[in-house]
Amino acid sequence: MEELVAAAVRREMEGGTVPAPYPHRLPMGLLLVEQGRITPTQLHAALEEQKRAAEQGGETHRLGEWLLKSGVLSEPALTRALSAQWNCPVFSLEAFQPSDMSAVLPHFLSEVFGALPVRAPAGKLLYLAFAGQVDRSLSYAVERMTGLRVSAGIAQDSEFRAAQNRFLSTEGPSARYLEAASSWVLVRTITRWMESVHPVDARLTRVHDFYWLRIWHRRREESGVPSPDAIEDLLATVGNGSVRNGRTAE
Repeated sequence: MEELVAAAVRREMEGGTVPAPYPHRLPMGLLLVEQGRITPTQLHAALEEQKRAAEQGGETHRLGEWLLKSGVLSEPALTRALSAQWNCPVFSLEAFQPSDMSAVLPHFLSEVFGALPVRAPAGKLLYLAFAGQVDRSLSYAVERMTGLRVSAGIAQDSEFRAAQNRFLSTEGPSARYLEAASSWVLVRTITRWMESVHPVDARLTRVHDFYWLRIWHRRREESGVPSPDAIEDLLATVGNGSVRNGRTAE
């Protein structure tokens, strides 16, 4: 068991499964001007406000947030611009049912990466919404973990925040948090846990600095979202990483 776990951890550490970064994207300001949503003068004013706030040590915002704050840009217009910038769809969250999606993504990863599983029609395709920017590493990890083909998109920020609050208040799978001092400690901890619970299946993937282990207590379905009581998650970092509500293994 330890040899299998060590091989899985080594595979994730070597980064062979991490997708390539997005190609260069058109800056938001230029995109908004090109779309005719703001004028060059309005763009220049927003950039000056950003610069002034940074110099004075005030709260910094992304350009789109500055334009919203000043009333120059509407939230739907910003969402459509983000969709064009990331070359992805805009997802509506009106019909979102958090109880249906509670076992797709650990609450911790939803909070850290601003992501929300929206729906999984026919148990084959998963719509994964992001707030502000799409994270390909998370999308790929969810795809590997669930076996569902992931379609990533952008949701309007106010809708996203309301839906995410509902998702986070819905009970999901049991989750453990670990800050491992070394990869060896991570391997030994995972091995001991799996030997104690005897799962029928397990899968490990990495999202940036986080290692996400999921175990199944019952036979996995061929497709679709699992039941929350059929799985458990472990979220871990190695070395100087930090996991909220975690503990350090020595």
